[in-house]
Amino acid sequence: MKKVKEIDDEDEWSIKGFKSFSIAAVEYFPEYTSTDAAIKRMRHDIENDAQLLADLKPTHYTHKTARLSPKQQCILFTTWGPPEIKLRGHDETPENQK
Repeated sequence: MKKVKEIDDEDEWSIKGFKSFSIAAVEYFPEYTSTDAAIKRMRHDIENDAQLLADLKPTHYTHKTARLSPKQQCILFTTWGPPEIKLRGHDETPENQK
């Protein structure tokens, strides 16, 4: 059976200034076929999570926020984790540990 190991360099996440809300929504909800649907889902999830919304309010987040500040991105990352995690398969069976 294969074990999956997280890639070490994925432990860091770089925030480079403001990010479009729509880009963040598509990153967090790539399964949606349209950007508008991803935006609606992200806003819905934010507004239905009382703690997340309370954390974002002091950063001036509103239902109409179009660009996420670095602080807002950090709050989302801390709450939801990264929008993408890359994993590498690693076979640790005794036959393959030679």
